[in-house]
Amino acid sequence: AELAEGVVVNGDIEKPDALVEVLRSFRLRERIHAAHVSLPERKAYLYQVLIPKSEKGDLHSAVEFSLESHVPIAPSEAVFDFEVVRTVEAGTIVSVTVFARRVVSLYEEVFERAGIFLRSLEIESQALGRALWTKEDMGRTTLVVDFGRQTTRIAVFDHGVVGFTATLDVGGDALTTAVMKRFNISAEEAEKMKNDHGFLEGEKNKDLFEALVITASVLRDEISRHMIFWNTQDDDVPRKPIDEIVLVGGNANLKGLPEHLARALAIPVRLGNVWVNAAPLNEYIPSMPHNTSLEYATTVGLALRSCNGTAW
Repeated sequence: AELAEGVVVNGDIEKPDALVEVLRSFRLRERIHAAHVSLPERKAYLYQVLIPKSEKGDLHSAVEFSLESHVPIAPSEAVFDFEVVRTVEAGTIVSVTVFARRVVSLYEEVFERAGIFLRSLEIESQALGRALWTKEDMGRTTLVVDFGRQTTRIAVFDHGVVGFTATLDVGGDALTTAVMKRFNISAEEAEKMKNDHGFLEGEKNKDLFEALVITASVLRDEISRHMIFWNTQDDDVPRKPIDEIVLVGGNANLKGLPEHLARALAIPVRLGNVWVNAAPLNEYIPSMPHNTSLEYATTVGLALRSCNGTAW
């Protein structure tokens, strides 16, 4: 359901009444009673902390004690949750997510007014990981790029648990604008040209490739910067280096993009499979095309919370 401009801005609900009406209409039309909801990562504080062996018996208290040194919110004004990542010799590494209580309360209020019961709240990347990772992926350290229209989300998964996130103010629309300026064409023509040919190299595609690469270099450099940050060893929390990149989002489908990023970043890059835990292809073929499904990775991950492991 499309939201009018200004209803939600950078994760802040600026027009609660308008959002309530959208949700209420959606509930009545689709007969929705309850929902799993993702909160905007721009509003989250996320960090990893090592809980020493001596404090392992009460992880909740140990995590709560760590809040003051990691987030600029008083514990009394914060809502937090955590996941165990892995156990090392020195203790237990946990990944902590923190929101200001006022942010969570506003989302709760909006859904309550719309008549939708909230079953869970989590950050977008936690849902994303639930959709993408199989048991075989849990031992890896993976960087996910959710390449949207106006923004791009980056998330690092350590043993299947979100360890780091960032939101970049660059998306597929910036690529479309670059093509419009290069060829002096309309937005519709530029979007079609971008989707038809993308980052494919060759003499026939040279001008388009150059137009896209100049803009995409911002995304490439940001991914590289965050990879370097993660791979730089933290003395307190030992990290495993990133060993692959997975692309999702509507603009992840651009032809040649995985290959382009793989060459530029010297690391394997592949498209994600959002159905891997929801609809194994040997049991069911979704009617939604693969390229469209990449836009719904977060949604699929949220829905999986209610599926108890059974295929759709």
